[in-house]
Amino acid sequence: MPDWLRRVRLVAVVVIMGGAMLYVLSLNFRPPAQMDMLQRTVVETLGPLLHVFRKAAQSMEKWVLGYASLRHVQEENELLKKQRAFLESELVRYQEAFLENQRLRRLLDFRDSLQVETVAAEVVVQNAAGWSRTIIVNKGFRDGVQTDMPVFGDEGVVGYVLDVSERYARVLLLTDRDSAVDALVQRNRVRGILGGLDTDTCELRYVRSNQDVRPGDLVVTSGKDGIFPEGLRLGVVKQVTKDPSALFQQIVVVPTVQLSVLQEVLILKSLPNFPVQWLEGTAKE
Repeated sequence: MPDWLRRVRLVAVVVIMGGAMLYVLSLNFRPPAQMDMLQRTVVETLGPLLHVFRKAAQSMEKWVLGYASLRHVQEENELLKKQRAFLESELVRYQEAFLENQRLRRLLDFRDSLQVETVAAEVVVQNAAGWSRTIIVNKGFRDGVQTDMPVFGDEGVVGYVLDVSERYARVLLLTDRDSAVDALVQRNRVRGILGGLDTDTCELRYVRSNQDVRPGDLVVTSGKDGIFPEGLRLGVVKQVTKDPSALFQQIVVVPTVQLSVLQEVLILKSLPNFPVQWLEGTAKE
C-alpha cells in the first residue's frame, strides 16, 4: 500500500473515532430521550474505549495529585530537618555555655577562698600524650606569670608553670614523669612524692611498705615543696602493690582533675599564708 494511502487511512480513522467520541459526549447535553439505532451502535462500540480513557485520566489525575502531595511532604521534611539541626546546634551551644559557667564559677570560688592574687587562663594547646605532658595557656610575662607558679583546675592541682613567654606559658602537668609534688595521704598524713608516669595516672613514691595506704585514699599537697600551698587535692589512690622484698610500695594515683580535657585554669601568683584545708574534701567514689 502506498504511503500516501496509509496516511489518508490513518487520518480517516482518527477523524471517524474523534467524531464518534464527540457524538457520544454530545449525548450528555441533549434532553433525555430514547437512543436510536445509530446512537446505540456508537455507544456499544466506543463505550469500552471511553471507559479505558476515563480510567487512564483518573489514574493520571491521582498520580499528579500524589506527586504534588509527595513533593509537599518532602519539602516539609527538609524544612523540619533544617529546623531540628538548628535547634540541636543551639542546644549544644547553650549546654557548652552552661558547663563553662559552672567551671568558671568553681574556679572563682577557689580563687576567693585563697585570698591571694591569681590569673585565670585558657588552655590553647593540649599536649597530654606522648613523652611530654604539658599544656600551653594564654597568659605570660605581661600578665605577671612566672616560672614555678602553681596551676589549678576546678577540681584540684594541674601542675606548675615550666617556662613563660610574653603572652603564653607552658605548664608541666602532674602526669609528666618529670613532675614531683610533695604530698600527703589525707586519712593518716603518710607522706610521699607524687610523680607522673607519662600516662593518665601518677605514682606516690617513697612510701615504705609498712605504712598504711589504701585504694580510695585522697592524696593532697603537703605544702613542703615551696610551690603548692597545703591541703589541695592531687588525686585518689587507685591501686596499692606491696612487694615483701621491696623497700617502698607501688601506689598508683588518679588525678582529681581530668587533665586531658582541661579548658580553663587558675595560676597562683603568690602562696596563701594558711592551709586551704577545705579543698581536701573527701575521696570521690
